[in-house]
Amino acid sequence: MRDPLWRVKTLPWIPLLQNALLTVLLATVLDIALIFLLSILFTVGVADGSIALQVLQGGFVGMLVQLLVAGGIGALAVILMERIFRYVRLDGATLWALVGCLALTLWVKSWLPIPALLVGISYLQFVGMMLGLFSQGRSHWRW
Repeated sequence: MRDPLWRVKTLPWIPLLQNALLTVLLATVLDIALIFLLSILFTVGVADGSIALQVLQGGFVGMLVQLLVAGGIGALAVILMERIFRYVRLDGATLWALVGCLALTLWVKSWLPIPALLVGISYLQFVGMMLGLFSQGRSHWRW
């Protein structure tokens, strides 16, 4: 009898988790740099900080920004997989496993006391991450 979990057991989990950690690390560094830059701009008096933060975190524009940032995180994960982890064969199953690894990494990051403006995990960001990952990795789909 064939093992139904054979494909799941044979996926390259360690490189996928390493890629997810690297992707979330890069995105978090950029997010913290954005927070630092916005705090400098607001203390100098260039812009009103409360209005800018409300735009980035709420309403339709905020949802769109979160969706686009999450899509960028998904696309960055595929790009890093293609450039750094070349020995891993990308196909539909590894892309789905990468989605799970990214979601797990972002969930663990949400428990850490790291400031976050745009990098996090929510339903909207999860969908954006999948859209970015699968749009960047569409050449690796095998039907």
